[in-house]
Parts: sequence; C-alpha cells; structure tokens
Amino acid sequence: MRDKTLKLIEAAYQALQEYHPMTLRQCYYQLVSKHFLDNNLNQYKRLSNALVKARQQGLIPWDWIEDRIRQPRVVSMWRDLSDFLETVQRAYRKDIWDRQPRYVIVWVEKDALSGIFEEITAEYGVPLIVGRGYNSWSIKKDIADMVKAQSKPATVLYFGDFDPSGEDIHRDLRDSFLFFGTSPKTTKVALTKQDVINYRLPHDFAKKTDTRAKKFIERYGDMAVELDALPLPVLQEKIRESIEANLDLPALNAVLLQQEADQERLRKLLAE
Repeated sequence: MRDKTLKLIEAAYQALQEYHPMTLRQCYYQLVSKHFLDNNLNQYKRLSNALVKARQQGLIPWDWIEDRIRQPRVVSMWRDLSDFLETVQRAYRKDIWDRQPRYVIVWVEKDALSGIFEEITAEYGVPLIVGRGYNSWSIKKDIADMVKAQSKPATVLYFGDFDPSGEDIHRDLRDSFLFFGTSPKTTKVALTKQDVINYRLPHDFAKKTDTRAKKFIERYGDMAVELDALPLPVLQEKIRESIEANLDLPALNAVLLQQEADQERLRKLLAE
C-alpha cells in the first residue's frame, strides 16, 4: 500500500482504538473533525477502500467496523433448559417508572448511531427510538400510546442532524404527538448550531432540493452538519446528562438496588 494509505489507516486505527465499533460514516467524521480528511465524497470513498484493505490484511480488527443496517437475522436458541434459565436470570429488569416523576424517551434520527445510544439508554432503562429520518405514522402512534400509558408527564430527548430535515423532524414529532392527543416535552439535545460553533464541526452546504432548506438557511445560514460529526465522548456525555437531568436519580438507584436483590432471589430459585 502507498504511504498515504498507510497513514490514513494509522489515523483510523487510533480513532477506532479509542472507541469501537463504529460505522464507516462515524469513523469518517472523526477523521474529518480532526482535519485528517476533507469533507467530501472522494475522501469518504478513500477511507472506505483503505478500511477494507486494512481489515483484509489484519491491520484493523473486523469487529471494529459495523454495518448496523445489514445485520443477520438469527433465531434465538439455547443448548438446554439450564442455558435458557441463565438467560432468563440475566434478562430480569425491574420497572423503574413507578417511582419516576417523568417518563423519558430518547429519539435518535440515525440508525448508524443506535449502538452508542443503546449502551447508555439500556443502563438507565430508558426507551430508545431509532428514527431513520421521518418516522411512519404507525410508529408515531405506537410511541404516543406508550406515553399515554404512563399517565405522567413525559419528555422526548431528540438527537438529529443540524440540517433542514434534522430540524424539521423535531417539529414533526411535536405535531404528531399533538395529533394523537398527547403533548410530551420534546427537546432537541443535539445537534444544534451552538454545538457546531463550540466544537468547530465540519459542515457542508444545505441541500437546495430540500423543501425546508429556504427557511433553514434564512434562520441559521447555509450549512449542514451530521450528528456523526460530534466527537464521540461529547455525544456520550450529552446523552447521559440529558437523561439524568430528567430522572429522579435517588429513586432510580433504589430500584436498581432492589433489582440486584431480586436477581439474587431468582438465582437461588433457579438453582433449586
């Protein structure tokens, strides 16, 4: 391989070593944010080709890059009942919402980032909705029904791109909830224009073919930045802080302690 390709692989290795797995797009934006790559399609393809070579030659582990869209669909199976009961024990989670004043949902626009979000939302027991852009009305109704079933105030923490569609999805969520007769507080946590300024994120021009582009440009200027461009530690911190700001943490900790006690009781029952 050429020296330029080897240097690119080395830079990608360092980014992936810090956090993995990543999607190709995540890795690309980490290198763009560090000014190792320019923000254009040719550079994206260059990284894609380099990462294929790097994994084929054992320079980067295969499992450091993930494709969250093309996942194999495997039927769950167990060796025997004992193996199944171990799964049952690990799966037990005590419902945290009875002792919480608010119901919290995290909504992310992009499936490519869902792995990062799920690691944190699962820790707190908070539902994660992966949007893949604008959601179908069926999904919107399902989520509205989830909110109604809690019979308490709710907050939806939205994470999306800073571009015409990413901003409008936030508006669409509010309108959809109102249509179904509920009105949770919806907050766009990231990506915001202040994030772009604070972290000097690389940006492109807004798509002029987007019907929402004109209003967006008038308000924010002609720019578009993907959520993937946010440094991963910053994104993780924003997810965690926004969740904790909407939870009663002492009540959560009390439930988790009870959960540990329940799991121990379950372990003893299954051992009999």
